[in-house]
Amino acid sequence: MENWYVRRDNETAGPLTLARMRELVQEGKLQKSDLVRRGESGNFITAAHVLELFPDSGASQPATQATEPPPRKSYAALISGLLIAVLTIILAIGTIFWLQKVEAEHRAVSKNHLKQIALAMNNYHDAHNTFPPGGIQTADGKPYLSWQTLLLPFIEQAPLYNKVNFSRPWTHPQNHPLFKSEIDAYLNPAIGQTVSSEGLALTHYAGNKLVLKTNGVMRYPYFKDGTANTILAVEVAENFKPWGDPTNTVEPVEVFGSGKKSSFTGGSHFLISDGSVRFVTEQIDPELLKALSTPMGRERMDKF
Repeated sequence: MENWYVRRDNETAGPLTLARMRELVQEGKLQKSDLVRRGESGNFITAAHVLELFPDSGASQPATQATEPPPRKSYAALISGLLIAVLTIILAIGTIFWLQKVEAEHRAVSKNHLKQIALAMNNYHDAHNTFPPGGIQTADGKPYLSWQTLLLPFIEQAPLYNKVNFSRPWTHPQNHPLFKSEIDAYLNPAIGQTVSSEGLALTHYAGNKLVLKTNGVMRYPYFKDGTANTILAVEVAENFKPWGDPTNTVEPVEVFGSGKKSSFTGGSHFLISDGSVRFVTEQIDPELLKALSTPMGRERMDKF
């Protein structure tokens, strides 16, 4: 005896005997539009075409099988996923362009700050017939004042400069609080660290110690390699010192080059002794960098 199944509105009833199916027809509970299937497998067909149930329903017409509608694909989920992917890509591209724009702006500001320092250096030289020493210290090696302290009157910081007691070291209680003042011209906007753990204002530029020597005198005629071929100061990317620190000088090759941190993507700015500011790539030949750091080494610098 075969089992029968009835489907209506995506709901299936059964198994049912043929006798029970006929009873449902008599009771009006099984209609011609319902789908029925005989047996455990196969397709459902409309009940009107089953002679055992509706013998007078036009059996001369071929029975058409009613196939189940295919399941609907989740197009909404697919479209949603694609939209998220597209938005993620757009956001990533937008972020890259924004970061590049910000870096370009920071580079322009930092370059301008070095140009301000260059102008201050030149004006200091005009006033004193020498560049400022990298640092002032006593005969017994006690550090007193920095080259950036000496430049204060030439970067519109004369009021602060006039408060400094030049007969005392920078660490003296009378002087020390003065060096907590942040100087905009001494800062690279790309670097967030502007104050030391002691609360002292930092600088992101260091003097070239081979030119700005401690207690040294450096005049334009001393640049035997030419002022256009000699580094005066550098943009540093780490290990920042307070601008008032008399030891804020470095040898450029020790803080810049391949394997070392740069201020910006691919390189850093250098202040040249002729007053120009150059962006130098971190792939610069170390020997060329050494040559550019000395004022009278008479090295060949054709590649610069």
